[in-house]
Amino acid sequence: MAYQVFARKYRPQTFAEVIGQEPVVRTLTNALRLGRIAQAYLFVGPRGTGKTSTARILAKALECSNGPSAEFDPKEELCLEIAEGRSLDVLEIDGASNNGVEQVRDLRDNVRYAPAKGRYKIYIIDEVHMLSGAAFNALLKTLEEPPAHIKFIFATTEVHKLPATILSRCQRFDLRRIPEPLIRSHLAHICGLEKVEAEPGALDAIARYAEGGMRDAESALDQAISFYGDRVSEADVLSLFGLTGFAPVATLGRALAQGDVGTVLKSARELAAAGKDLGKLSQDLLGFFRNLVIYQVSPTALEGEISTPEKAVLDEVAPQISRTAALGILEELSHLESRLRYALAKDVVFEVALIQMSQLKEKVSLESILESLGGAPAAVAAPTKPAPSAPPASPVPTPAKPIATTPTPAVSVAPPAVPTPAVVTPPPTPPPAPNTTAAAQAAWTAAVEKFAQERPLEADTIRAVQFHTCKADLLEVMLPGALEKKLYFLRSPRNLELLEQSLADQLGRKLSLVFIVGDGRKAAEAVSAPTPTVASAEPGKPAPPPPNMSQEAFLADPVIQNALKIFEAKVVAPART
Repeated sequence: MAYQVFARKYRPQTFAEVIGQEPVVRTLTNALRLGRIAQAYLFVGPRGTGKTSTARILAKALECSNGPSAEFDPKEELCLEIAEGRSLDVLEIDGASNNGVEQVRDLRDNVRYAPAKGRYKIYIIDEVHMLSGAAFNALLKTLEEPPAHIKFIFATTEVHKLPATILSRCQRFDLRRIPEPLIRSHLAHICGLEKVEAEPGALDAIARYAEGGMRDAESALDQAISFYGDRVSEADVLSLFGLTGFAPVATLGRALAQGDVGTVLKSARELAAAGKDLGKLSQDLLGFFRNLVIYQVSPTALEGEISTPEKAVLDEVAPQISRTAALGILEELSHLESRLRYALAKDVVFEVALIQMSQLKEKVSLESILESLGGAPAAVAAPTKPAPSAPPASPVPTPAKPIATTPTPAVSVAPPAVPTPAVVTPPPTPPPAPNTTAAAQAAWTAAVEKFAQERPLEADTIRAVQFHTCKADLLEVMLPGALEKKLYFLRSPRNLELLEQSLADQLGRKLSLVFIVGDGRKAAEAVSAPTPTVASAEPGKPAPPPPNMSQEAFLADPVIQNALKIFEAKVVAPART
């Protein structure tokens, strides 16, 4: 008997032998059992996933002696004729070479004749998307209402090229890519039948190389056995097909996650010097970071897909990179594959892309820019509120003594309120203790330094604001008249909350902060925009500029100048109408 390649020798002959297409097999089996047989079937899927094999198996099930039935003997005469392509009733047509309207007209004229030997006359048209528009139009009527003894089975890899009129007349079955564990298991089965010793790593590499196509995997194994004999190692397979094992890919992926540019370039150049296919390497990196992102989201989602060593590497790398940065690298790798396909200097494009990806971890986010401008979102500023260590961390050590004495008047006020809970009108607030003003002044000094640390770009502004007086629950501070335009910034909800919270941490009680401009005006008089309007700004977004501020004063604001410098922006004058 003549030699047969593995792709033909181990082609599935029954529904039970089809690998990785359980939904399609179950649907066809139930349809045959119930007698619900359509006039046209369409099998869609990538190359090597079993479209033509499934079409032949379906033809055998329809033509078998005890059929139509999913349980048939593949060795009976009718089934052997179909498997060998010599059946008079099962005609396989290549859509690429028979795509004209003349061939479809001949087919339409021949459907009237009864089958020669079997129960049905079956037309299997492979790569049906290659038919011309006129050929599809000539087939429409016959496809919708064929004679009872006619069945059509179509197969295509590019279903988007089929007209909707054809799709609506067929029962469509989508064949998916075959998972790597199933390919690996099938290759091990073939090696057992062929008495070939293959390392597990070699079968893993072939399964990854096949990209979900069983025919590609069988052909690769056949080639490896022809080259290396009855012993196939992982190194042999990697060398033969220019592939990269998991360990080098994991080393490169770990370096990318850590932002180690030196290790990234060293690993990439070593792999390129070893003759590795950079396109395949980018695909392997894409798979690595895809698994990494999924592992960060749900570690149990990859059960059964990855091996124990791969899981250990993902568990190590996952805490070293944020999910946002990993997604950024994943997106860059998806673009890199298409760029390498048409690049002349592939190694240069690959190295530059890796350098860019390794720096994604260091990119400054928009939140950090807003924080540096004094407008950090509430989610960023919130953690500073309950921190009990804020007073000791203040750079001003002198207020320690007066601060320690501040809780004393608060304790003396509390006891009268306990025995008289029924009093509706609260007693008037007692005058502050002699040391209250000094304590408030020290607390304001500490609050200024904390604000300067949180808003370093406005440190000079806040240090220019002087303590004025403390009255009951109000603390008044003096803003120099030259800095009047800064009043709106200081009274923004985030900045005001930061100052008042710092005062509360120092004094142990809540005080309302009131700004007084240098000429004695209160803040409400200096700024025409009312306080409710400022407070009603949406959290996380900067408040709108005050309506009475001129454009020149707004653009002269240091915050705006810093923003223009960071974003490298320029101000464009509005169009005049």
